[in-house]
Amino acid sequence: MTDAPARSFRDVLRDIPTRPTEMPPLRAADAPADPLRLLRRWLEEESERQTPVAHAFALATVSPTGIPQVRTVILKDLDDAVWFATPSTSAKGQAISNTPIAEASFYWASTGRQMRLRGFVEAAPREVSKADFTARHPKARAGVIIGRQGLERDDPAEVERLYDEALATVEKNPDQVPEEWTAYCLIPDHVDVVQLRPASDGERIDYSRPGKSAAWTVRDLWP
Repeated sequence: MTDAPARSFRDVLRDIPTRPTEMPPLRAADAPADPLRLLRRWLEEESERQTPVAHAFALATVSPTGIPQVRTVILKDLDDAVWFATPSTSAKGQAISNTPIAEASFYWASTGRQMRLRGFVEAAPREVSKADFTARHPKARAGVIIGRQGLERDDPAEVERLYDEALATVEKNPDQVPEEWTAYCLIPDHVDVVQLRPASDGERIDYSRPGKSAAWTVRDLWP
């Protein structure tokens, strides 16, 4: 009896399930006139399904030296823009300051839905940034106060000491907000929407507009 051939990693990847739950068809003629209304509806449906971290999305920016950067952030609000927050001194903040254009990508695997929104990014008024920061968990605020995001972390004892000091600062001054903490809004001018199917590639629609005050044009695309 011969040994079965070893499975390649390509085989492992091909065996990962990719087909989602059957969902309603996606058609340009039936879609909301505003893609952010569709995003809101989908987020509400994912919330009802109790999808873990359904409000997380990938945020893509371009560094001051032209290098693409992608990271996962949390949606803070949704109105006529996609809202997130970060220190202006972070890699995200510096990229936005240099090139105020970004793309947000949401993906929910169980429903096979994806939405990508691209547009200009603006900093919110200071009052909005302050309200966002003070609504954060004390430990999250402490991490921002330490202000070492992306730097090498060597000594665990120093980490613990810095967190203790930052938490003490938060408890003593609960209304204190670091000057660099900034809420940002991404105002899209292009939105790409995909609905996958269990037995086909699914459907895809595209929204575009020439400016933030203009009406959206929506069309069906090949997936």
